[in-house]
Amino acid sequence: MKRKLISLLLAAVMLLSAMAGLTGCSSGGSASGKVSPKSEKKIGNAKRDGIEIVIPAGTFEKAVNVNIGIADENETAAEDGASYLFSPIELTSDGGEHTLGETVTVKIKLPKSVSEDDYLAIMGVYYDGERWEYILPDAEAIQNGYLQFGTPHFSRFAAVKLEKEKALDKYAETLATQNVTGQKPSDELTDCFTKTLDSMGFTDETVQGIIMQKITKELHSSAAFITNAKNGDIGDIAGQGAELVAEAIMKSMYDKTVVEKLKTYAGGAASGAVAAALKLYEGGDYKEASKEFVYAALDVIPAAKLGKAVVEATKAGAEMWQDYSVESAYNVYLKQNVAADGNVSADSWDIIFYNMGSGLDFMQREYRTAYAKASGKTLKEIDADKALRDMLDSQVVNDVKRSFMIRYTNTSAVETEKARIKEMLVTFDKYGLLSWNKLLGFPIEMEFARRIDSLMKIRENILNLVGGDRSVFGSDDDVIEGNLAEAIYKWLECGKDRAKFYDWMREKGYLASPKETIGYWKLVRSFENKYEKSAADDAYSQSWSGGGGSYTYRCEVTFDGVSYTGITHDSCKGEFVENKGTSSIPKDSYLGGERVEIDLKITATTSTNICFHLGASLGASITPVNHDDPFVSYGTNRSLYDITEKITKSYIQTGKNDTNTGYWGQSATVGGEMPSGSANGDKVYILIGMGGGNNSITTAYEYEWVKK
Repeated sequence: MKRKLISLLLAAVMLLSAMAGLTGCSSGGSASGKVSPKSEKKIGNAKRDGIEIVIPAGTFEKAVNVNIGIADENETAAEDGASYLFSPIELTSDGGEHTLGETVTVKIKLPKSVSEDDYLAIMGVYYDGERWEYILPDAEAIQNGYLQFGTPHFSRFAAVKLEKEKALDKYAETLATQNVTGQKPSDELTDCFTKTLDSMGFTDETVQGIIMQKITKELHSSAAFITNAKNGDIGDIAGQGAELVAEAIMKSMYDKTVVEKLKTYAGGAASGAVAAALKLYEGGDYKEASKEFVYAALDVIPAAKLGKAVVEATKAGAEMWQDYSVESAYNVYLKQNVAADGNVSADSWDIIFYNMGSGLDFMQREYRTAYAKASGKTLKEIDADKALRDMLDSQVVNDVKRSFMIRYTNTSAVETEKARIKEMLVTFDKYGLLSWNKLLGFPIEMEFARRIDSLMKIRENILNLVGGDRSVFGSDDDVIEGNLAEAIYKWLECGKDRAKFYDWMREKGYLASPKETIGYWKLVRSFENKYEKSAADDAYSQSWSGGGGSYTYRCEVTFDGVSYTGITHDSCKGEFVENKGTSSIPKDSYLGGERVEIDLKITATTSTNICFHLGASLGASITPVNHDDPFVSYGTNRSLYDITEKITKSYIQTGKNDTNTGYWGQSATVGGEMPSGSANGDKVYILIGMGGGNNSITTAYEYEWVKK
């Protein structure tokens, strides 16, 4: 009852505010329609008339008439530095609703005068009864000639073009708020990285603490983790986690304390990764060092646990500030009686969250969906568990509260960060990085705020490659920033082909060229590990066979199985999966630093019905030079990865389809670089192997170094 009363009071207040500005509004160009609560309704036609709205089912509790009115732009003037592209529109219903049950999509056709380089300056605005609130546009829609955004309110809206300085100010404010209010990593999340460092051999408390400080700093503002978590993309999360670990180690190697500590325990008892850290640091081959650490981290990072921890840490997510319903709610929050710690009364929180309307519902649904994917469940299963759904929804509410309170109590920090970002954006604009042909280097659906944030992170990554030494790029600020801008262009142009970018950096003299090798690797023999040929117990009968580029793992179910959701038959006994992996054979010889490419393919034949996950995986790697036993890994083998980067894991695999009627497989060409030897007789191994069950078959291709 209390919520309903608050709703009625707030609706009345907002309706009176909106009516105050309606006198004299033009009705020309208006459109209207009857809306049922049970079905979606589109009113207007953006292509023909310039404006349309799409109203989802459930937006209203009863049937209402909705009207799109064209308002007089002189009644509510645009702010300084902004100009209307289209006369303001007024969305109203005869039910008097202000806050809606679902998010309504507003689509406004942009005039032909808008060019691609205007895109960053185009925004929507929402009138809250006192002032205009800015709405960041949908990036994909604006590239198709429309301003599109979702709204949880009915009120007055407009499409505006901002002066460049004002637009950059808005983006800087949004990104600064994200950075300051971003949630600190949870214990579960940091534990994943601590265990990864332990497994890699970085066990010294001081060393690990320094590396973890750098990891934690990145996690605090990482939008990429949030995006992949909400997409349920655990593979990408693991890959980014490994890259984060590698980068943190590399940065830590500039700390004399870390180097001295590592020297004290980099003997035989330490993992190869620690020894590699010192060797590569002293040799200055930072590119190889970074790759070594990425590969080593990927082999030991707890991917599933990391994925779930990232999802649980996102909740509302720092990027919620790109949703204008959150900014609008924050302005309502500021009008409450806010305590010194940023808290407000329970009644005030009710008013704030009511004002967010469907914006809050969307964030809660998005979080439940991500949680379901990370837990191996469906959203329907999550929502069926009322206690779990309520817990997850309350976590989002608490996350929004936390963000509001942090922003309120850290106003000066937000302003300082905004000034830093604004200065960077002005520099980017000066050197053409914000021109549309440069922003095209990002995926079409990527929002503009994330593109700008990515540009800043690319710049930081490039500086990290040269140890943070800006003087590598020139002698004064203008030259430095101009050359850095060129490097950012090149990064975007090369896409995921980092080797091409590194080559360009060397050509320009920003990175040292790798040492020339005076020898080559010669294949001397190949052989397999000792593996179990067959095994059986009360549940499964298994067999393994093959080698030399062809491998088989077969598993048959020997018991009835267990009941599970969606079961289609009574017994699983007799069901089987036969996995077959094949690979190309490595070359007879390689130069030091030469690229190795191996074709891998894995398929599976199954019984007509198959209930269980009995798949296999196939991968390839290269050992360090003079590795003592090719079949024993110390965490230093370098896995070979899909050269197209479509498959982000260090292996390809088979898996069960959703209908329990068969398995899918994968194929990829994986690649990596051979190391260089130094003395005749040095050894290195290329390993190709398939794993299934609790067993694996691995072929070792042994190479010896021959001096020219």
